[in-house]
Amino acid sequence: MTANLLLDSLRNLWDGFVTRLPSIVTGLLVIVVFYLLARVIRYVTRRSLRKVRASEHAAQITARLAFIGVMGLGVLVSLGVMGVNAGALVASLGLVSVGIGFALKDVIENFIAGLILIFQRPFVMGDVVCFGDVEGKVEDVRVRDTVIRMFDGRQVFVPNASIFSRAMINNNRNRSRRLSFEVGIAYSEDVSAAMAEASAALAGVADILADPPSLVVAEELGESSVVLRIYFWIDPVETSILDVRSAAITAVKRSLQNAGIEIPFPVLTVKPSP
Repeated sequence: MTANLLLDSLRNLWDGFVTRLPSIVTGLLVIVVFYLLARVIRYVTRRSLRKVRASEHAAQITARLAFIGVMGLGVLVSLGVMGVNAGALVASLGLVSVGIGFALKDVIENFIAGLILIFQRPFVMGDVVCFGDVEGKVEDVRVRDTVIRMFDGRQVFVPNASIFSRAMINNNRNRSRRLSFEVGIAYSEDVSAAMAEASAALAGVADILADPPSLVVAEELGESSVVLRIYFWIDPVETSILDVRSAAITAVKRSLQNAGIEIPFPVLTVKPSP
């Protein structure tokens, strides 16, 4: 009796399969058609975004999302052709996705933030940026995090969601960046002459921009010197900040020394007690 029941069950399954075989084949053909359509849409989307000069990363992400969207629609249509209640399946998946969403809240938050960064483009790969204590060159902008190579060689993975919760500095967005340093001259020296010498020295440094012009100002009267503040501009993309700053300090020091302008050491006056 058990064997007969098993045979009847297998026969019923086979009959059901044969009956639904045309719809199953049609559903599989629908999936194939949507797969080909999704590939075409992915290709067209990528080409279109490249023509409007979108970043390569944004073009890839958009094309991939378009491919996934078309394939998801194809699966639903295919299930409907096969006789599966797609509406009930979508409702079930919706309930499951709510639970997954609560469990993966941080991952989803970083994913959405990554998409915003990719399309909004507050920075691109190669820019030097600063997020709080993290400063360095952007190596990659991914969907979940941003990869930054710090100047000491360490690699930092910054979650994209945290980028929106703090101030972000992009050092390369503007092709001119101002640097400054101080130099002190003796009280007995001519301040105007020292300022002119410093300005001439900056003009001789190759990587300092002529526009905006450099600026030398008397900043304060220090304890043992008149402090001059020297401002100048560089292109942070084409030049090294450390190299240009070092060259500027060296040039100003040499120019003041050649002009006979004293750069004093700190002076401490000790008076005997009465």
